[in-house]
Amino acid sequence: MSRYIRWLVLSGVVAVLATKSLVADQQIRGFDIEVRGRVVHALCTEGIRRVILLHGELGSAESWRPVLERLSGNIGACAYDRSATGEGEYRPARGWFELMDELKTVHTALGVEAGYTLVGHSIGGLYARLLAADRPLYVGGLVLVDPVHEDMPEAAVPGMPAAAWSLWLEQRESPNADGVREIDLARHARRSRLADIPVTVITASRRRDGDGWDKRFLSEAARRVHASILKGVRVARHVPASGSGHEVPLEAPDLVAGEISRMVRATTRPER
Repeated sequence: MSRYIRWLVLSGVVAVLATKSLVADQQIRGFDIEVRGRVVHALCTEGIRRVILLHGELGSAESWRPVLERLSGNIGACAYDRSATGEGEYRPARGWFELMDELKTVHTALGVEAGYTLVGHSIGGLYARLLAADRPLYVGGLVLVDPVHEDMPEAAVPGMPAAAWSLWLEQRESPNADGVREIDLARHARRSRLADIPVTVITASRRRDGDGWDKRFLSEAARRVHASILKGVRVARHVPASGSGHEVPLEAPDLVAGEISRMVRATTRPER
């Protein structure tokens, strides 16, 4: 396979490393970028880059491959391994603003311009929402795929075993794979307000089932908290991922790709 040439340098901080493609699909390229001394692996489709995809806490760029493969040929999109999560390693504890600046730096390095579509799954959905709220001129549209929500723990209490719920609260107090605490993100989310941009939320319909778990109650709780994201949003869509569990990008990639394509069409200005 051919090597990729160095294609971007940002003030000596960000550089793309020449590397062999790590994927066989000719429509998806794999390469590495260096961000402040750390190498990040990315997967990108061909075309003008208008979409960035953020994976869940323990996912990676590969989590988005089924979606990338299904995007229209003229939609340029990139997914990348955030922090060290692709290797299952944890980052030292840090604040949300440090992570936000890192996300912005990586996105700029990947070649997207202001007004791009930001897609996030699970905790990546919460990151996407907070980034769009904090940088209102940076993100043009959001697609949130079964996103983590700050009110879900309280909403889920009646549908979960007490021990599982307590463990969940305990985990939210500790730094996650990106080095941030979900409890801190929740406080930030309650203070944040989205700018006037289009937002699509996809909610999984098949919640965890088993002893002490009320699948129907939890599915309805998720639907309600996800719907609250769209309050006050003028251009909003709330889409059920029928039959899919939380891993919607893997279980319903056609649905996700379709909603991304819809968002790109709605937010892209016609070429002159």
